[in-house]
Amino acid sequence: MSTANENIVLSAIGTRTILNLLCKVLFRFLHFFLNGLVLRQIDVNIIGIANVRLQLLYTTILFLSREAFRRTVPKSNGLRSIHHYINLTWLILPAGLFMILIFLPITLLFHTDNAEKYPYYYHACSFYALAAFIELLSEPFYLLASVTLNYHINIYIEMFASMIGFTIQAILICRNPESALYYYGLGYIIYSLLITLSYFIYFLRHSNDERKRMFLISSFKDLMIKPTSPYVDNKLLRETFTFFKQGIWMKILTEGERYIMSLFNILSYKDQGIFDVINNLGSLLPRLIFSTLEESAYAYFQQTLSRTKTTNNQQTSSTTGTFSQEIEPGSRFFFQKDEVVEPFRWIKHWSLESWLQARCTLANDHQFANC
Repeated sequence: MSTANENIVLSAIGTRTILNLLCKVLFRFLHFFLNGLVLRQIDVNIIGIANVRLQLLYTTILFLSREAFRRTVPKSNGLRSIHHYINLTWLILPAGLFMILIFLPITLLFHTDNAEKYPYYYHACSFYALAAFIELLSEPFYLLASVTLNYHINIYIEMFASMIGFTIQAILICRNPESALYYYGLGYIIYSLLITLSYFIYFLRHSNDERKRMFLISSFKDLMIKPTSPYVDNKLLRETFTFFKQGIWMKILTEGERYIMSLFNILSYKDQGIFDVINNLGSLLPRLIFSTLEESAYAYFQQTLSRTKTTNNQQTSSTTGTFSQEIEPGSRFFFQKDEVVEPFRWIKHWSLESWLQARCTLANDHQFANC
């Protein structure tokens, strides 16, 4: 890749990093604020069901259906054929249906720990699965925008859908706490509909030339599956399958504790709800920084380096060094123990204290003497 093209990629990745971090911060604050409102209105057991068991269903379907495709986004000048790539992206839908057929029955029936006694549990499970499938309908636009380095489109649409969808969800839950699970699921359907419709509306609002620049296609007709031969780019298909196998292990390693809690009933739903709040709060800052750096670094090297060549056989310009220098302060940020870790240690202490208080309250309710 020439230095000029590499500078373009670096600029796009830099913009993506800043926007992504800002949007994640805003979303986290919104998430905690809305959860604080909802927590006062409903049973903690429902929070455990929604934020652990049902959320796990939703994220598992999405991750296993689309993450491998996102990891293999090709360079715009490396596409063998746009129609081959579009055909490949539509394989996300049958993959999503397959994941739903596997994980929805498990969530509905396997070791539910009497979750079905709460109103609308079965409705909520179906809503979460439906929301995941609706969101997958927007994935071809997401991938095409990533190919052309228009990352800002994906970030803005996701932030818009999050703010509107989850705010509506919280309002509905607060007004109808007895049907909280129903509105948890409905909120995710609203969120996924907003994402999908936003992509389609955004595409329609622009001229053919702008569509071509942002999505490599100029009409919905170009987005349709074409009877090409071969049907897809076999090289990309093999890479996608490789990342899919890696993604299974990655999902287990990153959220294994949630699978154990959900499938084997080690903790009650009330304890799972408390765990979710503590875990999200305690890991807030590292997740914001490291996940953003990981996504940006992966996108950069994906666009500038080839997987089929060794590093010795590839030209790396000074821009690569510049990129390394840009992410270095962020990676150092959380390794300065005295300057950064200590001031935030109160989060850990506060979270532990809250958990112990909740356990003691629960013990008193059941007349245990452990506390």
